[in-house]
Amino acid sequence: MKRLITLLLLVMAMVLTVNANNQSNDNIRRGDSCMVDYDLRHALEYYLKALPDDSSAALRMKIANAYYRQSNYAKCLDIVNELPADSLDHDTMHHLFDCCKALGLNQRTIGWGEALIKRWPMDGEAVAKLAKEYLLSGLTDKAEIVCNRFWLKDETCMAVNDIMADVYMAQRQWVLAKDSYLLLLQQGDSTYKNMLNLGVSYERLEHPAEARKALDVAIAMSDSSVAAPLYHQGVVLGALGDYKASMDCFHRALQLLRPDSVVMFSCYRGLAEGEYAGQDYRRALDDFVQAEGYDPNSISTPYYIGICSEALGKKQEAKAAYQRFLQRAADVESPNKELRKMMADAKQRIGR
Repeated sequence: MKRLITLLLLVMAMVLTVNANNQSNDNIRRGDSCMVDYDLRHALEYYLKALPDDSSAALRMKIANAYYRQSNYAKCLDIVNELPADSLDHDTMHHLFDCCKALGLNQRTIGWGEALIKRWPMDGEAVAKLAKEYLLSGLTDKAEIVCNRFWLKDETCMAVNDIMADVYMAQRQWVLAKDSYLLLLQQGDSTYKNMLNLGVSYERLEHPAEARKALDVAIAMSDSSVAAPLYHQGVVLGALGDYKASMDCFHRALQLLRPDSVVMFSCYRGLAEGEYAGQDYRRALDDFVQAEGYDPNSISTPYYIGICSEALGKKQEAKAAYQRFLQRAADVESPNKELRKMMADAKQRIGR
């Protein structure tokens, strides 16, 4: 009798296990179907229902992929956190690289990049992404090594060639940089960045005629709205003796580099107010003057210039500032209580 009961319990356990597995597999199939339709929300619901009965790497990678496509990078990392790297497929490892990059986890980003090219050394995209991380971290020698190692086996990958040219640029290896950008142009990658850097490489190599041609293209591609190619073209045209055209480039570059007056006014005004509150009238005066330079129509700024000047014993400068303030305030149709108070105070100070 006991044997019969034990046998029945085993059968029931097997049935429950089979049912659980069937239910789990059914949820996974439904999740897969939702993924085909880009219904990420419901795909995750089905996958997560299946997870308690199926903790396999395969299912976890499906969940990670869904989180990644939702840009939920933290959860994408977390769901596969305990899995060994050799159990992950190629796409998942790329996703983990991108997740760490998006979350600013620099060392982990580099770690996943190194793991990727160790398993798939001919993955040019991974090599280029890792080299870029090295470059951004100041590890230019490592970036050069991984690019060159790949390039010796495949010189046709434009992603690797592109970052390799940038590495040479960062290392100031102008000949190699120039040759690399020329290779990219031959491959059809005539982007603004490449044309600009090719021009700069020629400039550094003191080949002004070639630099001028490349920089002309970079200026045209940027619709003359970027200062860098104009500045470099100014240097090149000067070397060619075309000083009028050189000065024109420098003037255009300066116009583009001119700061936003509204932003600069706000910054200097904010500095001045903080210094004024701390009774540091000398610094406050300097910054109120800077602020007025960026917004000559500011009504209240000359009032504070007057206060600071007066505190520093500069009576004539103070009176001139108060008069400037009163002239501007007079144009306000309905001055508020605070402005009226400031006007009365300025008049009183002028009359002293």
